[in-house]
Amino acid sequence: MNDDFLKELDEDFRDDPEYQALSREEKLRIISVLEKMLAMGIGAVYGDEDEGVPDADVPCGKVIQQCKAKCCTFIFALTKDEVKKGLVKHNEAKPFFIARDESDGYCPHLDRQTYACEVWHDRPLRCRRYDCQQDKAVWEHGFPIQVPSR
Repeated sequence: MNDDFLKELDEDFRDDPEYQALSREEKLRIISVLEKMLAMGIGAVYGDEDEGVPDADVPCGKVIQQCKAKCCTFIFALTKDEVKKGLVKHNEAKPFFIARDESDGYCPHLDRQTYACEVWHDRPLRCRRYDCQQDKAVWEHGFPIQVPSR
């Protein structure tokens, strides 16, 4: 199992005492069973987005050439509503995670020349709400511009 995936789960469930009480081996076993269920077509994972959370206020147009759309390589589950609408491609092998192009790891909706999202107005909530400005995975040396506060 990918250690990065386990680290991500640990972060996502940092406030869940039952999850935190599990050993590494127990976590890996649960993940293994889930992967087998997905592969057999008897399981699906959906994203769970809170209602009423506003879109992130990131000046993508001003920084996209610097970050090279790093966020468009992130893996996440789509919500049930997003899957029902059918506007965003999902990974057939792991329903219903966002699809990724095997050749470069980017979202298939990303224009590789301009880094523009081809489904911008219908992009997933996770994309809409992601704020990269403090994310060291995107900006190792800090966000490149000062964004005025509202």
